[in-house]
Amino acid sequence: MREAKNLSRDAFALLVRIMDHPRMAISASLLLEEFSRLAPELIDGGWLTPVGNQAALAVPGEDDHSFHELVWDSERKQYKYFTPSSGWVFVAADTMKRHAVDDDRFLAFLQHRLGIPGSQPVTCLHDPILWHLGSARFDGYRAHLYFVRRLDGPENRVAFLRAMRREIGKTPAIILCTGKKEPVDLELPVDQALVPIHQLMVRDRDVFSVDEDAVHAVLRGTPGADESRGGIGLRFSTDYRIVHWNGEQYKLTKKQSAVLECLHREGGRAHKDLLCAEACTNEDLHRIMRNKVDGKWVQHPLWNTLIKSEGNGYYYLDH
Repeated sequence: MREAKNLSRDAFALLVRIMDHPRMAISASLLLEEFSRLAPELIDGGWLTPVGNQAALAVPGEDDHSFHELVWDSERKQYKYFTPSSGWVFVAADTMKRHAVDDDRFLAFLQHRLGIPGSQPVTCLHDPILWHLGSARFDGYRAHLYFVRRLDGPENRVAFLRAMRREIGKTPAIILCTGKKEPVDLELPVDQALVPIHQLMVRDRDVFSVDEDAVHAVLRGTPGADESRGGIGLRFSTDYRIVHWNGEQYKLTKKQSAVLECLHREGGRAHKDLLCAEACTNEDLHRIMRNKVDGKWVQHPLWNTLIKSEGNGYYYLDH
C-alpha cells in the first residue's frame, strides 16, 4: 500500500461520495465530465483504480433517462448502444471504464489524519460497511474512531447496530459516516456518537485535514442540549443526578450533583468554597462525595477518578 499523503479537500469529499456508492465505484464518463479537475489527482494518485468496463450506460437527454445495454462492435472495436431516435451510437472506450475507491488506502489515510498510530490495524467489523480505525487522544480524551458507509439501507442499519453493540466496551466512540445528514432513528449507546464525516473537515484549507475543534465539540457535547449536557465521554442528565462516563452510569445525591453541576458550569475547574456553597453545605468535599453502602461510608466511584484535587483548594474534572 502506498504511503498516505496530502489530498485536496474537494478530492477527499468526492471519495466519500463514491464510498457511498453500492460498489464504491464511479464511471469514467461521469468522473471526466463532472469532476475533470479532480480526476487526475484521484487517478494518477492511485486513490481510484480501474475495475473493468460498464455493461450499460445512462444517456442524458433521453425521454425515459433509461440505461442502455452496450454491445461490442467487432469491426470498429468499440462499444455501441441503440436508441429509436438516433440508431446505433458508438461510445468512446475511455468513457466505458469504471474506477473504484482503493478502500484500504482511503481508510489508512483517514486513520493517519485522525492521529491514530499506524501500529493499530484497521479492522473490518462488517464487510463492506463498518470499520474500526483505532483509537487516538483528543484534548485529554482517548476516543475510538469508526467509519461506516451506506446507512440509508435498512439491512445495513441492522448490521451496523448489531456490530456496534459488540463494541460497547470501546468508549467513547466517534463513528464517521458517509452522507450529508446524520441518519435518524438509530439508538446508539450514550458514549457512541454518529457524525457525518464532512462535519469534521476543516473548511478554509485546500488540503484535507481534520478539524480537531469539531472533534472536541463531539466529545464535550453541545452546550444547552435539551436532554443532556456534556459530551460522549462525559454526559449528565439535566439535573446532574445521573452521570455517564467512560461507558458507565453513576447516580448522585442532591449535594453531589450540585458539585458536579458547578464544576461543569465553571469549565471543569473550581475552588472548594464555591463547590460547597453550591451544595449548600459546609462539609468537606471528600465527605460530600461519599455513599453509605451496607451501613458503611465509602468514597463515591467518581471521587479521585473523575473529580480530582489540583491543590490549593481547587478541584477539576479529569476527563
